[in-house]
Amino acid sequence: MPGTLFINACVRRGTSRTDRLARALLSALGGGFEEVVLETSDVRGLDSASLERRDSSIASGDFSDPMFDRAKRFMDADTVVVAAPFWESCFPATLKAYLEEVSVPRLVYRYNEHGIPEGNCRCTLYYVTTRGGPVPDEGDLGLMVIRETCRVFGITDVRVLSASGLDIVGNDVEAILSEAIERIPGLVSPTA
Repeated sequence: MPGTLFINACVRRGTSRTDRLARALLSALGGGFEEVVLETSDVRGLDSASLERRDSSIASGDFSDPMFDRAKRFMDADTVVVAAPFWESCFPATLKAYLEEVSVPRLVYRYNEHGIPEGNCRCTLYYVTTRGGPVPDEGDLGLMVIRETCRVFGITDVRVLSASGLDIVGNDVEAILSEAIERIPGLVSPTA
C-alpha cells in the first residue's frame, strides 16, 4: 500500500512539540496517511526466540509471517515521516526497536557480491525532531542513525525538520517552532 507512513515516536503526543511539527508537515504533504504510534504499538526489540523465527524465515525466503508486515509496509511507502524527539542524545528506544523490526535482509535490503547493502526502499523520508538544548543537526546521534539506516535501506532522499533550543530559559519557544513550520514549504518542494 503506497502513500504516506507516519512513524510517531513521540511520547507525550498531547503536548509534544515534535508531534506538532510533524502534523504541520503532514498537512503540507496533503492527502491521508497511516500512523503507527510506537508508544501504543506492540513494537519491541528482537530476542532469542523472535530472532530465531525471523532468521529461519529469511533463510527460506518466506516473508508471509505477520512479523514482516511492518517491514513490507515501510518498504512500500512513497513517503515516510518519522517524528522523534531528541531523547538522551538520540531518540526514544521504541524507534530503535521499530527500525530493528523493519530492517529485514533479503526483503528491505540485500548484500551484493561485494558485501555492500543495496536497499529496496525508494521513498522520501522526513525526520522531524525537536531538541531542548542548542544541538545542531550535525550533533544529533538520532539523525545519524536515521541517515545510516536509510542508506542501507536504499533511501537517498532524507529531509530534516528540526527545532533546537526549546528548553533554554528565555528562548521564545513559539517563535522557534513557527520558524521551523515556515521552512516546511521549502522542505516539501525543495525546487520551489
